[in-house]
Amino acid sequence: MTTTPGGGSRLMLGFEGYSVGSAFHDLLAETGARCVILFARNITCAEQCKDLILELRASVPWPLLVAVDQEGGAVVRLTRGATVFPGNMALGAAAEPQLALEVGRASGRELAAIGFDLNLAPVVDLQTNPLNPGIGIRSFGADRSLATDLAEAFVRGHAESGVSCCLKHFPGKGAASVDAHLDLPVLELELSEFREPHVRIFEDAFARLEDCDPCVMTTHVLVRGLDPDLPATLSRRVVNDFLRAELAFDGLVIADDLEMGAIEKHGSVAEAALGAAVAGHDVLPVCHRPDRQREAARLLDAAVTDGRLDAESHARACARIARHSARGVSTSPSSTTSSGPLGLDLDAGAHIARMVAERAFTVLADPGGLLPIGANDRVLLLAARPHAVVGVEEVADRDWSGLVFGAFESAGARSPVVRDFDLGTLGRQPHATRERLLEGASDFTRVVLLSWNASFSEPMRGLLEAVCAAVPERLVVVHLRNPFDQALVPATVTAVTNYGYRVAHIEALAKGLLGAFHARGRMPAPIRPVPN
Repeated sequence: MTTTPGGGSRLMLGFEGYSVGSAFHDLLAETGARCVILFARNITCAEQCKDLILELRASVPWPLLVAVDQEGGAVVRLTRGATVFPGNMALGAAAEPQLALEVGRASGRELAAIGFDLNLAPVVDLQTNPLNPGIGIRSFGADRSLATDLAEAFVRGHAESGVSCCLKHFPGKGAASVDAHLDLPVLELELSEFREPHVRIFEDAFARLEDCDPCVMTTHVLVRGLDPDLPATLSRRVVNDFLRAELAFDGLVIADDLEMGAIEKHGSVAEAALGAAVAGHDVLPVCHRPDRQREAARLLDAAVTDGRLDAESHARACARIARHSARGVSTSPSSTTSSGPLGLDLDAGAHIARMVAERAFTVLADPGGLLPIGANDRVLLLAARPHAVVGVEEVADRDWSGLVFGAFESAGARSPVVRDFDLGTLGRQPHATRERLLEGASDFTRVVLLSWNASFSEPMRGLLEAVCAAVPERLVVVHLRNPFDQALVPATVTAVTNYGYRVAHIEALAKGLLGAFHARGRMPAPIRPVPN
């Protein structure tokens, strides 16, 4: 007879470092956790990551479910030895489910070869609020039908390699105006107002993907029409009564990270873990602090013993976790072959990434006919350096100015001049930074401003306004991180977006601006709030 493990087994733990180490080895043994999540802080490259996963599996006598956030675009953990694909909004702009399937297949093959069981993707929140600070380009857009098609294709692509996917963030936070990484979003909506389209996309996906056994991640959002008092992650009404009973979802349910601001600002992380378990979650992520992880494990173990956690429900949760653990993953050490690290065809992945980025390239406005930029035009590029916008985002360290210069030079621009800038410095020294960036701008045929999240950054917004006023007749604004910044651009100014800032995005941007292909992308969500 198999013994059901203790309550701590339902934790999903994160840790620091590139190897397991004695401290985390002891923590796994002490908590009995069956799930581990890896972040960029754990990964140098694909080969090292595979060896780390093998080390993790060898450190405990039970199967582990090993997960990663490899959404594509803004949220990726693997950047070396694996393909960095454009994210969901690029797929939404391209509007081709076949492309989403190809991305899912390639990503699934890579993650399976490395040893992951679960990709915590795709985001299926519908971006109905242009001022949503936490979703944005992570969403497929606002069209429920198109987003469902793209999500289904992405999940099926992963399933071909035995990698599970996770539909997130139930019941939907695309309408929120607060980022749950910082505080609790509250939506004053009745269920009849909220269900279409935010819940409906989950219902549609459940029906269409039943054979793929996807997981669901809930989110820290309080929707008054679902539960007037508690966020979804702590609400039995939302998880047990609505998701499990009414919507009949019997797959693995994962809470969002319980150390986010939406939770830790309002109470104990350990109590939140117990509350999420009582609500009906199977997996309880506590991803950062070992003291909180230990405290949560002790509380969950005690709750199983004293009956606060129902024994049958606990056993079902443990069985669902086991079902997703080590599903056909590789168990041999890493190796490099002629086709690439771990025998992967990374050239094929890069080709798919380029195809998505090019088909997503969107011209939002070109009233003065400034596009395409001519091969002999003198081009000044003002390039904001990427930085994390949401807590789940980890921006890779790279030679940003060199990347931008190389992409435009390769696309045919004549000796482009790149002036990059940091938003922190811009905020501290706005006038000096603007003067440096715009010095001699009138000597260039085109000035291209690579803008960064101006809707939520006062320094960037100020610079955007200043550049639009200074050189409107030769300016092309590029929205890298937030295409909804278009609401801030005068109607007389040319503007484009490529929905991201990774290598494939920048290379496609340069080619698109210089006319190497016809711009076919369409903005898949409203730029301005839609009146009720």
